[in-house]
Amino acid sequence: TITINEKPVVTLNADKTSVCEGETITFTATSDVPGVTYEWTFSGTGTANNDKYTTANNLAAGEYTATVKASLGDCETVSEPLTITINEKPVVTLNADKTSVCEGETITFTATSDVPGVTYEWTFSGTGTANNDNYTTANNLEAGEYTATVKATLGNCETGA
Repeated sequence: TITINEKPVVTLNADKTSVCEGETITFTATSDVPGVTYEWTFSGTGTANNDKYTTANNLAAGEYTATVKASLGDCETVSEPLTITINEKPVVTLNADKTSVCEGETITFTATSDVPGVTYEWTFSGTGTANNDNYTTANNLEAGEYTATVKATLGNCETGA
């Protein structure tokens, strides 16, 4: 008597295929055969829990590939590779041409980033005009303290200063 064992079919999915640095992605393996065990291969670090694999949240920007091997006895099948992208999170620095002025004068804030292609969104506790990486206060501000913040966005990744 001989036994022919069923070869498992495995499908690999991810909850997201593109995230920002500091975020995780969870892969899920499914098979049409009950009792399958899984062995993960990932070009980064993370944790596996049989049919799920979650990436570490400290992966550098870049592309990573995952595969999973489904085994049932001596029969094995490896999934198609699934590539994910970790996008760079922009770092933004906020500077001002002055930190103190007299009534009627303006201050120009400048945002810089270490990543090209960043767009900026300004918040100021007064009024003024924004020109992408520059923000100039209005010249009619009353005496007092004001706060400027800027949010830098690159794709779906954001950071603030």
